[in-house]
Amino acid sequence: MAKWMSESTNAMETLARVHHLISECRGQAFFDQAVEALAELLDVPCVLLGRSEMGTRRLRIVSRYRRGFIEHEGVIQVSGTPIERILADGRPYICDRAAWRRFPQDEELQLCRAEFYWGAPLRDQGDGEILGVLALHAAEPRRLTSAEGMLLEILGACVAKELEYVRRGEALRELQRKFLHAQRMESLGALTAGIAHDFNNLLTGILGFTELALAQLESADETSEDVRLHLHQVLTLSRRARDLVRHLLLLGRPEEASERSCALHAFLKDFTALLRRTIPEHIEIELDLAPQELILAANPVHVQQVLLNLVINARDAMPQGGCLRIQTEPLQPDVLQTPSCTRVQERPYARLTVSDTGTGIAPDILPRIFEPFFTTKGADKGTGLGLSVVREIVHAYGGWIEVESEPGRGTSVHVFWPIVRESEVHMSPQEPEQEPVPKGSGETLLLVEDDPTILRLGERLLEKLGYRVLTARTGREAVDLYARHRQEIRLVLLDAVMPEMSGEQTLCQLRALDPQVRILVMTGYSSRDQLKDFPWEATDGLLLKPYDLHALARAIRQCLER
Repeated sequence: MAKWMSESTNAMETLARVHHLISECRGQAFFDQAVEALAELLDVPCVLLGRSEMGTRRLRIVSRYRRGFIEHEGVIQVSGTPIERILADGRPYICDRAAWRRFPQDEELQLCRAEFYWGAPLRDQGDGEILGVLALHAAEPRRLTSAEGMLLEILGACVAKELEYVRRGEALRELQRKFLHAQRMESLGALTAGIAHDFNNLLTGILGFTELALAQLESADETSEDVRLHLHQVLTLSRRARDLVRHLLLLGRPEEASERSCALHAFLKDFTALLRRTIPEHIEIELDLAPQELILAANPVHVQQVLLNLVINARDAMPQGGCLRIQTEPLQPDVLQTPSCTRVQERPYARLTVSDTGTGIAPDILPRIFEPFFTTKGADKGTGLGLSVVREIVHAYGGWIEVESEPGRGTSVHVFWPIVRESEVHMSPQEPEQEPVPKGSGETLLLVEDDPTILRLGERLLEKLGYRVLTARTGREAVDLYARHRQEIRLVLLDAVMPEMSGEQTLCQLRALDPQVRILVMTGYSSRDQLKDFPWEATDGLLLKPYDLHALARAIRQCLER
């Protein structure tokens, strides 16, 4: 049936064709010519090259020659086919006759009443992983000659090597894509920090001038009551905007948060109120809280980050609507001593559960959901970092996560947070409005600020606090003023970011004039880390913008009393 193999001329043509294929073609062209060459040289109507999909019972078609045409698209369900056997056994399979009777579930074999079938796994030459399958069939019974077997072995090895090359190229491109995405995220972070810096300067002015206006209205007549109420609203909203900026900037930097306790139920009520304005209306939100308040040994910012990721995943799993349920429950360590809970400590825990009635997670996908960059969403919908970050945050506090899911019925994510021990409970600091404002006693302060609005505001606030104020809009002006008044000036309030002479240069020149000078640095950035080269060790304090009268007064008093 393959007389060409017995003739030297045809043998030479075969070798020449194989050599051309191996040396001249790459990628898809190689695969297409390989299946076409096998079909013609072995005189078979169908040759399949498929790529295995990890964790599934499917084979994706790379190239299939069928009755004179080449196909590239499609997926083959391998259950009940010879391919299932090849993938399971990891070795070639040959059927000389009646293949269609042996595999009644294989629609392709049934359609052409295939008698003969041959298939072999294609392995990575490095780690031996099965990359795919090369298979062919014919309607007539037959036996492969040794030459035909050698041809299949040679081409099979070449196809496997090319698949390996293609896969590595895809992995490299995916790595490059993730690297570019990381660069874009880094650029976005820098842009966000810069915008936040300018936004904080604006909020500083709004907060400060509102407080000054309220102070002046305190002695006014009753007709100004409405004005006072309106200004209180401006003040409240400005503080919320300040806190929002700080929370957003902290999301990417968990290590910067200092607060270590969270009243979970109070937090969830506010969080749920926010969700009701952001989650689509066709998703119902249920809140099922334990009878008593639970105080987590965790920062509220991180609890919010964890919940936000879980809620977004739950929302995406319910495109047609459903129910999102958030539930809390206190647990004692004695009920958690199971082999899977290796992180359990001798302390009480809170179980925070986020459940949905969505699509669920397939069993073969479930073990991978916490892997960095693993995502089942499209490239424009997810980075694959959300759950890996969630796990790292929870682990950092000594907690852990368990996931239950059933395809078509939904998912429940259980987050186990440690509850604050009695010995760890401390009195919450009083709200700034309830503290007495530390006043000055006529001390002279030098205020250095390039923004004229913030400079004027700072001067008014400092005078209201009982200080004598000298002002400078540039670093050079500040150095000159300090040189003339160094015996009077008790403290320098220095903006960290200024044009021309920078805050860092100004600080160094002031220290050169007087090593004992006290300097309180002010910045619109959210932390020291965003000014990495700034000589923080040479400063006496840090005041983050936007600040209000209370924060300004406390920061000054702390520096003066050091």
